[in-house]
Amino acid sequence: MNRKYIFLIAVLLPLLFSGYGCALHAQQDPQYSQYMFNQLALNPAFAGSREKMSSTLLYRNQWTGIEGAPQTAAFSYQMPLQKKKIGVGGEIISDHLGPRSTTALLLSYAYRISFLKGKLSFGLRMGAYNYAINWAKIDYKDKSDLYNIGIRDSRFTGTGDFGTYYYTRSFYWGIGFNHLNQGKIISADLSSLNSGGNVSRQAVHFFMPIGKAYQVGNVILNPTMLIKSSTNSPGSIDLSLNVLLKERLWLGVSARSGYGWVVLSQLQINDYFKFGYSFDYGMNKIGIAGKASHEIMIGYDLNFKGAKMIMPRYL
Repeated sequence: MNRKYIFLIAVLLPLLFSGYGCALHAQQDPQYSQYMFNQLALNPAFAGSREKMSSTLLYRNQWTGIEGAPQTAAFSYQMPLQKKKIGVGGEIISDHLGPRSTTALLLSYAYRISFLKGKLSFGLRMGAYNYAINWAKIDYKDKSDLYNIGIRDSRFTGTGDFGTYYYTRSFYWGIGFNHLNQGKIISADLSSLNSGGNVSRQAVHFFMPIGKAYQVGNVILNPTMLIKSSTNSPGSIDLSLNVLLKERLWLGVSARSGYGWVVLSQLQINDYFKFGYSFDYGMNKIGIAGKASHEIMIGYDLNFKGAKMIMPRYL
């Protein structure tokens, strides 16, 4: 077996089996380095807050030096409705980690009210996840191992998410909770293989992003912070500083606690299209072995006729 793949199984075992009947827990949802440019994945209350029809296509290839490391593709769409009091959004997500794959279809609804100098939004999200694992992709040293029978196991389960999001022309602060229902993510077939009959559930994920924009001369400085955690897992913090040049080009750097660094850029090609790229490099053992992570994002925005944005597009 390839040494890199052995390393993947050994180090990422908590991630791989966090939803498959083990007592271990970890963050099950994909991680995004460019979260500040599209927060719908973190919080359903973000839907419609850009005051325009907005779509995003993202691809993330994590730890390219390790075979079978996480790869994520996601498409999201959001827009305001009914004089912008209501926002709606949708997401399609495909996430792969070694023999495990996850597919999701999610719908978000947000209701927004005027509050202080900005808007306060309350959001709900519901959707369906398909969790699957192909045991045939794992080569066990012990050929008589209970799981070494080459089956593919999968299960559909729902999700219930809630969030709040407050934003002004130059500030945002949100709190999002994903998988509050803690849906079961283990199939009857796999359960029968577990002598203990363990049944795992979705971990509740918590996200709290905070951002503030400052104009300094001809540039915009945008420091952001993201606090995140999940059930029975240690939390982490992303600290970022982004700079907007000539209202077209973002350049930024992030520090992720317990991991390493991220550098990113985003170019506003025209009034409709934008292109973003981020490069992650970890300083811990898995980050060094994985070498690097790459994330590409393409966005398309369309203003409604006569619409007036509540805040500048750089937030």
